[in-house]
Amino acid sequence: MKKLLLSFLLAFFVTLSFSQSLLWKVTGGDLKEPSYLYGSIHIQDARVFAFDSVVVLGTLQSCDAFAMEILMDEIDPKAIKHSQYMKKGKMLSKMMKPADFAKLDSVCKVKLGASAYFVNTIKPFFLSSALQQADMAKDKEDALDVYFLKKARAAGKKCYGVEQYQDQIAAIDAISLKDQIKMLVESLDDNEADSNSAQSQFDELLEAYLTYNFDKMLELSADESLPKKFNKVFLIDRNVGMADHFAEIARTQSLFCVVGAAHLAGEKGVPALLRKKGYTVEPVLFQFHAVE
Repeated sequence: MKKLLLSFLLAFFVTLSFSQSLLWKVTGGDLKEPSYLYGSIHIQDARVFAFDSVVVLGTLQSCDAFAMEILMDEIDPKAIKHSQYMKKGKMLSKMMKPADFAKLDSVCKVKLGASAYFVNTIKPFFLSSALQQADMAKDKEDALDVYFLKKARAAGKKCYGVEQYQDQIAAIDAISLKDQIKMLVESLDDNEADSNSAQSQFDELLEAYLTYNFDKMLELSADESLPKKFNKVFLIDRNVGMADHFAEIARTQSLFCVVGAAHLAGEKGVPALLRKKGYTVEPVLFQFHAVE
């Protein structure tokens, strides 16, 4: 089976140069006060919430402002709905092979409680995500990044996005519908082959994330099925804007910024880009506790 479900390639793609922490302190340059980056995951699994709250939430509370990739509570629901659909006349039932669409239909009935014909005009990328999210634990009310946002709102902090919603949509739309369908079909094949193995592999990957075993995360994340363009448009290109906006906000106030863990990795990740701007970026160590 493929190495990893699509949504977790987005969350966990790492390199060996990724230091052993999800929390990064940014100082120096033109910053008057320290600011911070946190590598998050958009899931509701209780295990990713089991961080050392004294360190993580304490750091959040110490900052004047909060930022995340996009401010989830300020996106126009109509814009979200519109962006998730293909152009008029495009239908999965016409674009996919009959056998593949039949397989999609059976999976949708089980996981979404509806026929694939009800999601026939949704972009394959978003449908892949919806199907994968259906298998994930819903231990918490909100995904981790939204949890942090609500904490910041409750504390009365100024909240920002380090990119716009359309930035993410443009990155997704840069992947052709043909490639998106290929990714969707391969995820269906993985599910059909061995759903228990997929869950076990996810658990193994998540454990590597929680214990900062980045060698293992790299091994588990290796998947050659994704288009070569995917990593560039969805990760690397967006990192530049995130680093620019982070620095812009942090120049005037201390900032706690939450981005997907993927955006922290490697020589083209946000920490590396901030270093190139003249800032000092160093890991803040903490541990996760066991979840019963």
